[in-house]
Amino acid sequence: MSSVKFSSTIRVAITGGAVLIGLALSTGQLTAAAMSTGASSPDRVGQPGVTVTALYADSSPDVFARAGAARDALGFPVGIKRSGRHVQDGGRKVAYDEVSEVDSSDQPIALTQFDGSGRLLAAVRFDSPSTLAVRATQGTAASSAQRGLTASGVSVSGQPRVDADSASGGWNVHWDRTQGGFRVRGDETRVHVWQDGRIQSVASVQHDLAPVPAREVDQSTATSTVSRQLDTWFAGKESAVGIQGMDLEWVEPNAAFDSSKLGMAGGPDRLAWVANFKPSGPASQSVSLITLYIDAGDGTLIGGDVVE
Repeated sequence: MSSVKFSSTIRVAITGGAVLIGLALSTGQLTAAAMSTGASSPDRVGQPGVTVTALYADSSPDVFARAGAARDALGFPVGIKRSGRHVQDGGRKVAYDEVSEVDSSDQPIALTQFDGSGRLLAAVRFDSPSTLAVRATQGTAASSAQRGLTASGVSVSGQPRVDADSASGGWNVHWDRTQGGFRVRGDETRVHVWQDGRIQSVASVQHDLAPVPAREVDQSTATSTVSRQLDTWFAGKESAVGIQGMDLEWVEPNAAFDSSKLGMAGGPDRLAWVANFKPSGPASQSVSLITLYIDAGDGTLIGGDVVE
């Protein structure tokens, strides 16, 4: 299949889905990254459906011990006291434990967040980097990030990508997650290293994965499924959509192309053929890329994305 026609009706539907997806993924804040795997954004605390329970070292020693170990592993400052809380967000069906290091002014100087299994979701320190130290190189930043993650029990594999942070003068070091040789779409571990070589923050996004299908549909079968789906949507219209590529990846099912699934939990990530299509003609003025997820087990459409 080289191209299919683009329907104006479907354009409205899929761009509407893209808005919903964009709202869910637009923020790059540390707490938002944590929220994706079990934490809630602090600005939701106090809203209906969000319950906050105080945690204390004597009643939750494992949480505080875990937080102390992560703090030390990452080289974070130690407060004169610590405070903890458990946040349960009923609306998003997520929860996390958080421990803050607090200074003499009762202000947090560092915090760590963990999911229910004790896995580190996020950590950040709130003091400032040294302005006198020699700037860390790309290699030393990657080594610092790797040591900190290993010491705090966070497992990563492969070579990281290291990008200079022009705003802070430091480095962003990140590892994409793979499982069974396939990328887990959207999952990564990211470490921000200050210009003096110390770790300033860690954020880890890691979704649950469904079992690998007992039998996988091959690429040609998936392509046929995609072709039939796009023909159903776009046949007989002015614009065309040309395939840009198709790969197996772990994806989170979504309601981008099925409004009946709006508000439903996506469930664990599933192995899927990810097909990308670039519109041409009038359609390209409003949509630059369409992505479809075809379940690798049963060949059904389980979501996708649209880039405007």
